[in-house]
Amino acid sequence: MDRLSALSAAFLSAEDVDPDSSMVIGSLGVLEGPAPTAAELRAVIEERLPTRYRQRVHRSPLGLRAPGWADEPGFDVGHHVRRVALPAPGGREELAELMGRTMGDRMDRDHPLWDVTLCEGLEDGRWALICRVHHALADGVSGTALLRVVYDVPEEAAPAVVGVRPASGSRVRRLGGAVLGATRGGLALGSALLPVHGPSVTGAIRSGRRYAWTSVPLSSARERRRDLNVTVNDVALAAATAGFRALLVHRGIEPHPHAIRSLVPVAAWAGSGPETPDNRVTLMLADLPVDVEHPIERVRAVHELVARLRQHGEPEAGVVAQQLIGAVPYPLVEGATRLALRLPHHHLSTVTTNVPGPRQPLSCLGRRVEQLLPYVPIADRVCIGVAMFSYCGVLTFGVTSDLDVTDLDVLVEGIEAGWWELARPAGPKVLAVGDV
Repeated sequence: MDRLSALSAAFLSAEDVDPDSSMVIGSLGVLEGPAPTAAELRAVIEERLPTRYRQRVHRSPLGLRAPGWADEPGFDVGHHVRRVALPAPGGREELAELMGRTMGDRMDRDHPLWDVTLCEGLEDGRWALICRVHHALADGVSGTALLRVVYDVPEEAAPAVVGVRPASGSRVRRLGGAVLGATRGGLALGSALLPVHGPSVTGAIRSGRRYAWTSVPLSSARERRRDLNVTVNDVALAAATAGFRALLVHRGIEPHPHAIRSLVPVAAWAGSGPETPDNRVTLMLADLPVDVEHPIERVRAVHELVARLRQHGEPEAGVVAQQLIGAVPYPLVEGATRLALRLPHHHLSTVTTNVPGPRQPLSCLGRRVEQLLPYVPIADRVCIGVAMFSYCGVLTFGVTSDLDVTDLDVLVEGIEAGWWELARPAGPKVLAVGDV
C-alpha cells in the first residue's frame, strides 16, 4: 500500500484539529457555451481517470503507520461529478460566491478525495467547472493532473516543471552541499519564526470562505522585467505585496517591514514531471516589503528578498527536514503535528503561491476554456491566501479569505493596482469574467 508522506498526512491532521478548515486546492474554469450534460462530463472523466483518483484514504490499525491509499470498492464516478445552476444574472458576484461556498465544504474521506462541479447559468451562455483536490492527495503542481482528466490538454501546452533542482557533482559533494545549504536555510527559517511585528491580517477562521480574483496579461510586464532584470514571479509577488500594503493602510495598521510574513511554497519535483499525485513541495518564509511605497523599489526589494532566501538555502532546508521527519515513527510525527496545530502562533500572516499553468488553450467536450482561476486554502489563523496561476498568457490572482474578511476588495484592487504600477501595457487590458 502506498502511504502518505508526513506532509500529506499533515493536511488531514489540520482538518482533524480545526473543524472549520477545509484543505482543498483547485481551480475554476470558465468555458464557452453551450454546457454539456452531466452524463457527458462523467463519461469523459470515467475514461481518463488515473488509479490514484479511484482510491481513498485508509487509516492503519491504532494509527501506528501513516495512512495509505486503498482502492474504493464499487467506485462510482457519479459520486464525484455534480451539477449546479448559478443564480441569475450569473455574473462575477454569483460565481465568486459559489466558488467560496464550494471550496469551503469538506470532502468525505470515505471516498476518493476529489470532485468536479459543473456550473450552468453563467452570463452570455457560458458555463464553468470547479475542480477540487484535497491537499493530502496532491500539491499545486501535481494537482494540475486533474486538468488532463477534465480537459483536452495539448502536449505543447504543458508548463515547465520548476522548483528545487538536484545539485550537480559527486554524491559526496551533493550530500555535503545539501547539509550546508540546509544548515544555512534552517537558521534563516528559525529567525523567520519570530512573531510578526505588531498587528497583522491574521485572525480566527470559521466555516465558509470568501473568494475574489483579478487577471492581468503577462505581456504587459515583459518590458519592465527586462529593464529591471527581474522575473515574472518577482513582479507578481510585488503586486501581492502592494495589495497587502493597501489592506494594512485601509485598516489603519502600520505597514512595517515585518508586518506581513508569507509562506511561499516552492515546488520540489527535482526537474521531473509529476506522474503520480503527491506533495513534493518545500517553502520559504518571506517578510513582504509592505513598507516600500515606490513600485520600482518594491519589486527590487522582492527580487533581492527571494534571491537571498534561495541563496541561504531555505527551500533545500525544507526538503532535508521532510526527509528527516520521514525517518521518525509516524505516531510521534502525527502527535507533534497536532500539538503544533493547536498552539497559537503569530509568526505567519498569509500564503502566496504561484503555479505555472497551461500555455495553450484547453477545451472540454469541444468547448474552449476562456479562463482558469486558482484557489488556495487557508487555516490556522491565516485567514487570507493568494494563489497566482498563469493560463494562455494571462496571470490570475485568486484570493481566498474567511467570511469575516469584509474588505477583501481592498486587497484585490491593491494587487491589480500594484501590477499596473509596474507594467507597461502592450495592448488592451484583459477583462475578467463579469467585467463590463
